[in-house]
Amino acid sequence: MRSNRLVPRSLLARAAAAVLVVVAAAATTTSTAAAAPAPTGAATTLASLNEPFFRLYNPRTGDNYNTTDRAEVISQQANGYSYTGFDAFVSTSPQAGLVPLYRLYSPQRRDRYHTASWDEVTAATSAQGYTYEGISAYAYPANSGSGVPFHRLRHPGNGDHVLMTNQAEVNSAVAAGYTYEGVAVNVN
Repeated sequence: MRSNRLVPRSLLARAAAAVLVVVAAAATTTSTAAAAPAPTGAATTLASLNEPFFRLYNPRTGDNYNTTDRAEVISQQANGYSYTGFDAFVSTSPQAGLVPLYRLYSPQRRDRYHTASWDEVTAATSAQGYTYEGISAYAYPANSGSGVPFHRLRHPGNGDHVLMTNQAEVNSAVAAGYTYEGVAVNVN
């Protein structure tokens, strides 16, 4: 699901830089394990969201998911995923004023998704067959007044969850059968 929205020049410049980083990583990456995020107790005084949150899509399974890991963007191509862009910037380290964005995966549902709710992590891992994959990013709390809303939707047919900032894209997804689940977090 791509959007055709007008994008400010600064976002275009950051997007171009992020694409160049992915291309450069593809040229130099062999196999790199993702580094674990710093403990949640470590915090700085100024929250900064400057890491692109890449979106991947697998047309065979219908799964959309996000990652900040450029090596994962490249390696998942072997699993049928393609890079579809990004529309959000997040942090990869904890900072004052940010909340963790937890990532879950269900091999049965072939779905990865993100939530800022630890209660949702507990419910999904104990009763819905999801595996906790860790903290994938940090962002502003939903409705915090900082950044822009990162809307979460779910497709009732295949169970796919997807995050997006663009309201026209949200409307298009809802028209295509996705259920709107609310604002997961706020992002830049």
